Amino acid sequence: MLFREDTLPLQNYDRQNAGAIAAKLTALTQAELRQIREYELRRENRQVVLDRIAELSSDEPWEGYDQQDGATIAVAVAAADPETVRFVLDYERHHRSRSQVIRAANATR
Repeated sequence: MLFREDTLPLQNYDRQNAGAIAAKLTALTQAELRQIREYELRRENRQVVLDRIAELSSDEPWEGYDQQDGATIAVAVAAADPETVRFVLDYERHHRSRSQVIRAANATR
C-alpha cells in the first residue's frame, strides 16, 4: 500500500528532520509505525527513523490494544493474569506511556 504525506499520522512529515520524527514515534500505534516505515523506506530511507521504528515495533498485548482508550485497558488489566499485566506495563512504558494504564497495571501487581 502506498501512503501520501497527508495521510501519515505525523503532520508535515517531509519537512521534519530524522531526529524530530524519531522523537515523536513513541506516541504512535503499531499500525501507524508500519505506515511510517513503509513511507520512509520509499522516500528518504533515513536510518535514524528506521532504527527507532524497529526498536518500537512489537506485538500489542492483545489484538486491538492500541485502538482502545486508557479506561478500557485499565478495566481489562484489573482482571488480567500477571503475565499480561507485566506485558501491558512494559508495552506502555516503551510506547504509549498512558498514565491511567500504568497506574492500573501497577495497582494489580
